[in-house]
Amino acid sequence: MILDTFDQLRVTLVPHPFGLRITGEIDCGNRRLLADALGWALLAGSRQLRLDLSGLVFLDVAGLRLIVGTAARLSAGREVVLDPISPMVRRLLAVTGWDRAPGLRVPSRA
Repeated sequence: MILDTFDQLRVTLVPHPFGLRITGEIDCGNRRLLADALGWALLAGSRQLRLDLSGLVFLDVAGLRLIVGTAARLSAGREVVLDPISPMVRRLLAVTGWDRAPGLRVPSRA
């Protein structure tokens, strides 16, 4: 089920494991869609919210900050899991140091 699309961004609900597949580009023009989708998923979801970011071709730092900030505000026992992620997203997480942010889990490469 596609939750919404905007310009170069597509957000799709993944029922099992519960989460969102986010593809395309995240930038200042469509970041609000990401914020709305994350908010909805956190209200509708379970203990764990999985984000499939493997289809992202561009993610600005503010978009990544939105994801990391969402994870940091979760109550104890909840987490955002980024899996799978593209090499570009993995690199951005490492450069910013946000791969170790509270409430966020980034599985190591296989």
